[in-house]
Amino acid sequence: MGEKPETATGRPHTLASTIVIGATREMGLLSEEIFGPILPVVPYEGIENAIAYVNAAPRPLALYYFGRDDENRQKVLARTTSGNVTINDTMMQFAQDDLPFGGVGPSGMGAYHGIEGFRALSHATGVFEQGNLNFGWALHPPYGPLFSFFTQYLLR
Repeated sequence: MGEKPETATGRPHTLASTIVIGATREMGLLSEEIFGPILPVVPYEGIENAIAYVNAAPRPLALYYFGRDDENRQKVLARTTSGNVTINDTMMQFAQDDLPFGGVGPSGMGAYHGIEGFRALSHATGVFEQGNLNFGWALHPPYGPLFSFFTQYLLR
């Protein structure tokens, strides 16, 4: 697996897709984020086992669920936490401009794309400007008759 396809001989900067069957947690492949066309396949027995496997490790940047069983899909969505989830696909969630994309915990914080990206990569600065007509001094010690008037008005 991982051999360059014949159609890619004219593309020297192309990395062929690779499937790693029987990947284990001891492999760097499952402990580092993957930025390439590599798909590790981890066998499991039953959806409960798969959910426990995901939850036993740091939260992933992305989680991919393949299957048509709505009950199992809902279990995975409800009982796991990841940056994003893609159902029956691998990369299309990243291509959706208005769908937030980002991590949780060790895989990163915040999201980008759409309005969430603008908010995450911006800093809203709150600005308060006191007007010229300012009675703030009346609310600080030493207290006088004006403070008593304000207090009585607010407590009525």
